[in-house]
Amino acid sequence: MNKRVIAIVLVAVGTYLARFLPLRFKAGSSARLREFFALSSTSIISALFVTTTFTTEFEEMSVRFLALFPVILSYYRWRNFGISVFAGVVGYFMIKTFVT
Repeated sequence: MNKRVIAIVLVAVGTYLARFLPLRFKAGSSARLREFFALSSTSIISALFVTTTFTTEFEEMSVRFLALFPVILSYYRWRNFGISVFAGVVGYFMIKTFVT
């Protein structure tokens, strides 16, 4: 199996668990556990940003940075991470398709 596919699957599972586990253990969980889940989801999002944005190819990195604008704008508009991620994917696709 391709290494990228494995990486995408692992990140997807990690992201899903970081969002699902706090909901699952919300009732009766300690403040320390809730803090851990809050920080882990922020850490995963930060790691995804760093690993997906920076590359050695200037053209590809430019497209990725341009695709951040729809993410930022949609987050400020709706304050929803899911919509922001979707806006980033669509923005990246459109920039990659029409500009390069």
